Amino acid sequence: MNIWPAFLICLLGILVFILHSYSRQGPRLTFNFFFFAFLVAIIKEGPMRINGLLMKNPSMPYEFLIKGVPVVASTTLVILGWVFTFYLGWYIGGRVSERLGAWQKRIFPTLLLSGLVTASIGYCVEATAMGLGWWHWTIEDARLAPLLVGAPFIVFETWVHFPTQYLLMPYSLIECSRFKRMSWKGIFFVIPFIHSLSTQARLESVRIGVEHAALMVLLVLAFTNPLRFDYSGIKKHEGVSFLKPKLLDQLPMAVMIMLLSTLALLDVAKIHDAGLVISILPAMFFILLAIKRIPFYWIASLALLCFLILQKQAIIATAPVAIVLIFKSAMKITSNLKGEC
Repeated sequence: MNIWPAFLICLLGILVFILHSYSRQGPRLTFNFFFFAFLVAIIKEGPMRINGLLMKNPSMPYEFLIKGVPVVASTTLVILGWVFTFYLGWYIGGRVSERLGAWQKRIFPTLLLSGLVTASIGYCVEATAMGLGWWHWTIEDARLAPLLVGAPFIVFETWVHFPTQYLLMPYSLIECSRFKRMSWKGIFFVIPFIHSLSTQARLESVRIGVEHAALMVLLVLAFTNPLRFDYSGIKKHEGVSFLKPKLLDQLPMAVMIMLLSTLALLDVAKIHDAGLVISILPAMFFILLAIKRIPFYWIASLALLCFLILQKQAIIATAPVAIVLIFKSAMKITSNLKGEC
């Protein structure tokens, strides 16, 4: 089975992201982000993938079915895929936060939205990959099954918690907040350690409890903690001579559109299941929400149209619009309460 087109998309996307980060955040932050992104992905996928493929580890929650591809090649693809998703989720999460006004440039709201974006990416990627027969989940997960297409609900949990807890949260607090000046900032490495420790527990409920608790803490911090991104003291590059700044800033969005277009083409032309295209809709709505010039009521109208066509399957498909609407309403209520006090 040919995985090289996917390999090429991930590799080219990461190169674009490095260029984008280098131009916006300078060489040091760019190196640190991608160094730790690769490190985290390698630690997670390397030993587990090799063990699962060669030793047929029965505890593996999913099984790779790609035939005729060396273990090293398939493992490298998965690692590149995670790094690709880390940056893309972080970028689009930040763009969506700009639509929420008071949340703009605040760390915890951006992290919360980034986790939701990576979950939407995971949904469509997993649905297409499973449709192609690349892998399947070995555990049964019937939660919200009538609302989903092509992938189980556990996909959302995995793609929210891993990027957020293992990389984006500790990186943001250590490198991009006022805590970067503190000698004790390394304490934030405990965030991925706690989750990693919970995965070793015999009781699955321990891991699930830690993940849900972490998500609730992040949600509370998003509304209550005003901690902002701090890039002071960072030497930024003047720009890339052959690209205009506005064009360069749009490149990650172009990569996202390319990814979704490729997945849609595979769903229709290769898998012959147009219904899988529904899995692309959450990520598509995040793209629309990330473009601030598009009025929110236009996006909401499109979401309503999806409900009329898809009915119950539109609940997950249009969830990003509902989430942003809830956040906007909650922020307004909170602001009014503070004003009264």
